[in-house]
Amino acid sequence: MEASLLMKCTRGILGSRAHTVLNDLLLRATRGFSSLPQANDNVRTVFRTSENDPRQHTLDHVGLFYTIPKDEVDGLLKDTIHPWHMRLMKTFNESCLMVRKPSIELNEYIRNFNLNHPVPRFILYGRKGAGKSCVLHHTMQCCHRDNWIIVNVPWAGQWARGWYKEVSESIYKPGRFDLPTDGAQWLNHFKNQNKGRLQNLKTTSEYIWTKREKAEIGTSFEELIDFGQSRLKFSCDCVGVILKELRKQAQTQQLKVLVAVTSVNAFYVQWNHLNALKNSEKKKLHPGEISLIHNFKKMVSPTWNHGVAVCTVDETANNENERQNYTPFYLLKQEGFDALDPFVPILVPEYTEKEALSNLNYYMDRNWVQNDYGKTEEGKKEIIFVSNHNAFSLYKVCSSL
Repeated sequence: MEASLLMKCTRGILGSRAHTVLNDLLLRATRGFSSLPQANDNVRTVFRTSENDPRQHTLDHVGLFYTIPKDEVDGLLKDTIHPWHMRLMKTFNESCLMVRKPSIELNEYIRNFNLNHPVPRFILYGRKGAGKSCVLHHTMQCCHRDNWIIVNVPWAGQWARGWYKEVSESIYKPGRFDLPTDGAQWLNHFKNQNKGRLQNLKTTSEYIWTKREKAEIGTSFEELIDFGQSRLKFSCDCVGVILKELRKQAQTQQLKVLVAVTSVNAFYVQWNHLNALKNSEKKKLHPGEISLIHNFKKMVSPTWNHGVAVCTVDETANNENERQNYTPFYLLKQEGFDALDPFVPILVPEYTEKEALSNLNYYMDRNWVQNDYGKTEEGKKEIIFVSNHNAFSLYKVCSSL
């Protein structure tokens, strides 16, 4: 009665607009504490979206987290997600990615591209930790669900750095060098990413390994992979055959192939003497002399169609004195820039205010932030300021709270 009387009195005094506002406030007050759980539910859904199909994401989903199915995490994304991110997913007991605007832009380009044209190249660039890999993962998911064949290099720098690994001269091409273990690892990676989609892919040419061993016309890709994994000596040659057949069959059989390379600048930038791969004579090898890199350079060249190449450039794939900038021209150097030109550059920027708050709310929902002050509005502002809106820096700051 009192609330009703007050509303009637204020209608004539405050006007209809003020009356509407007061009416809303009074209705909330009469509900008491029963309305609080509903408010909390609204807060919880701010950083999530129920749309878990990356193909359906639009600009309305930017800044929201979506859930990745376990089978895609264990197959498609298993060796592509950075170890720190994988550990975080295991800690949270769920696998989520944030929808970013560059993802929507890139997927729109791919969706509308005429695949009969030569392979387009897209270069994702941005500061370290801004989220280039996550954008690439989003695109890989979209193409994977549309039945594309995924050809992915989780980190190209691994093939160019002189870590303690076996280097042998190529049997197929003198003057070129194989990385047998890396070749076998990539074959396993390729098989896991395209599980269930390789049965109908067979060779269209004959490939001779030795006088007694060869791959007949019609050899399945799975047989090639098994041979390369059991005979490490020929693993890199098997990789070359698979890539060659994919380029050929993409046109003849209308396959759709996504080439996704992380740190593509490692294909073109020479490492210093301390870090570069060396042959048996301790001679420093240029990346182009490594058979795996040589074959993947063909995959990112516009000499075939029915495919798309999406690459990232990263400072960590360059020498320490060549990491002052993050732009494609600086990181690729002249050789790499000329090889990939023309390409479409897509900047992956730092978090917007909305994205940073969404990430913080997600961490708090997962109880990753234990500090009470960090959960306040002022605390959130300080965390975002200290992390400089950088996704990886935000993770490091919150991991200590």
